[in-house]
Amino acid sequence: MFSGCSGAFVPLAAARGWLKNGYTACCDRVRNTRPAMQSTHEITHSAHKAPRILWLTEELYPPQIGGVELMVARLSAELARTGLDVRVITRQTQPPSAPEERIGSVSIRRLAPGGVLKGRGWRAAPPLLAFFARLSFALVRDARRYDVLIVSGMKTIPLVAVPLGRVLGKPSIVRVESTNELDEPGFGEQPGRRRGPLGRLANRFFERLQRAALIRADSVIALSGALEKRLLQKGVQASRICQIPNAIDLRSFSPATALERAALREQLSLPRGATLMIYVGRLSRAKGVDLLVRMWPRISARHPDLHLLIAGEGRDSHDDCEAEMREQLRSGLPGHERVRMLGPIDRVHLYLKASDLYILPSHFEGFSIAIIEALASGLPALLTPVGSVPELIRDGENGFIFAAQDGDALAAAVDVAVAARERWPEIGRRARATVETMDLAAVGEQYRSLLDALLERRSRAAQSMGRSDPKAVRH
Repeated sequence: MFSGCSGAFVPLAAARGWLKNGYTACCDRVRNTRPAMQSTHEITHSAHKAPRILWLTEELYPPQIGGVELMVARLSAELARTGLDVRVITRQTQPPSAPEERIGSVSIRRLAPGGVLKGRGWRAAPPLLAFFARLSFALVRDARRYDVLIVSGMKTIPLVAVPLGRVLGKPSIVRVESTNELDEPGFGEQPGRRRGPLGRLANRFFERLQRAALIRADSVIALSGALEKRLLQKGVQASRICQIPNAIDLRSFSPATALERAALREQLSLPRGATLMIYVGRLSRAKGVDLLVRMWPRISARHPDLHLLIAGEGRDSHDDCEAEMREQLRSGLPGHERVRMLGPIDRVHLYLKASDLYILPSHFEGFSIAIIEALASGLPALLTPVGSVPELIRDGENGFIFAAQDGDALAAAVDVAVAARERWPEIGRRARATVETMDLAAVGEQYRSLLDALLERRSRAAQSMGRSDPKAVRH
């Protein structure tokens, strides 16, 4: 289902043409201050030793957890487990966390400014530029401490990381997290707020820079076939696109027996004889959870034994709808007594094992971790056809699909799923089989292969440059 990739290294000399297209000023300053370039011998040697990784993410790394943060945490830890030196640079949290710390075997550095920038439109530009300046300084200062850059998300950090990486001789890998990053480049606004002239101008400018960075990255990771198709449409060469899915620990997320499910419901104080449908994710409008709550009176009236568990929080989401949902439930929404708001939970796998159905009525997704966790747990999942869902789910066979942003379709999907109760074990087995190849260790190996391929190509390119022009690589 998910294909491999062929990374491509572009020699440093090729960066000159790009620097004339919008990055000249920034990169000229770096060229005058950067450390001496490695010799051909040093570059060749580095290709044969374990690569040192610097992972960059604008999303707030743990302790604040979301889908992107989880994948950075899991994959960086997995690569470190295999013996690689992995460091992470991210933005500071709000309230502030430690500027530097070590989580397991991974070193973390958090750069100011903190807080959520998404949804602020062009008003995010000043703090974002301050972050760019600090990030640029860190990349140049620590250039001898890493071999490869991995960037999660294409909206901001690649604008700095990709050009600096090429000037410094560091291959860059960009993970595109969702089609939304391609559909809405630049600065996002709060829902319902229109961009002014300055905001539209800034957005067009950033859209061009984002496309330039994406095209010139050494490798671009697409989480799904849909993302790969969009990247090709954006002009990214097929040889640079690597399709690697998100990953989970299949030992933790696994189906429960009837006895295990009953014991977990007792342990978690959940109703033993009820049908439990669970939502896990951010409490944001983009996830469609507000629509789920609005449709609950109709759903609960049709299915009196159905209970809804909602796990997650809206904090740090620019379209947070948690307070609105809680107010609806407090105000006596019909069926509210069968809805439980769990808040943020750190034992997601236990609640999934204790449940019967999973639902995510999202407006858009990349490659949702919550979805593959539910499938790995053997749950029939009710999903919208966004992101990787069309590639993962065959409607009625290993899950159920309904139209996004459509309350009637959502309610009808619940009807269909409940009516198929006798087939839940079969659907659950097929759901589990769908994600068997997405175990964390296997996906980590795909990353390791990509890293090795990029450094090997870099080594061959450096040797070729050295033979053709002895002055091309300084000693």
